[in-house]
Amino acid sequence: MDQKNIDNGIKAEKLFEQYLNSRNPKIPFYRIDQSKDTQAEELKEKSIRRPDYIIHTEKGIFYIDVKYRKKGHFGNNNEERFIIGQDNIISLYNFQKELHQEVWLALTNNSERPEFFYTNISCVYEYYANIKKIYEKKKYTKFSKLLMYIPQQLILFNSISFEKSFYNEPNLKYFEEEVEYFKRIASHR
Repeated sequence: MDQKNIDNGIKAEKLFEQYLNSRNPKIPFYRIDQSKDTQAEELKEKSIRRPDYIIHTEKGIFYIDVKYRKKGHFGNNNEERFIIGQDNIISLYNFQKELHQEVWLALTNNSERPEFFYTNISCVYEYYANIKKIYEKKKYTKFSKLLMYIPQQLILFNSISFEKSFYNEPNLKYFEEEVEYFKRIASHR
């Protein structure tokens, strides 16, 4: 990984902390030490990667891995998608599977302001596993080291709060347009 990606990852983690601290009420969190010498050998041997944060909400405790990722265009519709490496998917899924703790990804492509999108690692892993299975069944070239382009339908939420946990902010423009439509109907009665 080049230095620019590392720097953007550090910025994204700081922005995530700012986001958690700016919520009302604030979302309590712990940052998990990522240094290699604070990890059990067993975790290394089993390709288990620790998420970056543990957060606490009224709905429960969640492990969050923050990822700064560029978006790439992919698929028949040239959909803009977050890109993530297979090794990240597998190692976070292994954490969830081995330690029985739910892991979420907080994805951003903005290193200047806190704008995150959330998905569960189980959803991403299932997508990866299905792609890999079909790819190998068709006997294409070796599947390893391909980047995965996360489909928009796997990006489940765009907000997090202490009270609601993960949720989607309402599309206010949509609701404003709906109100105008109801207003027109009411005026014709």
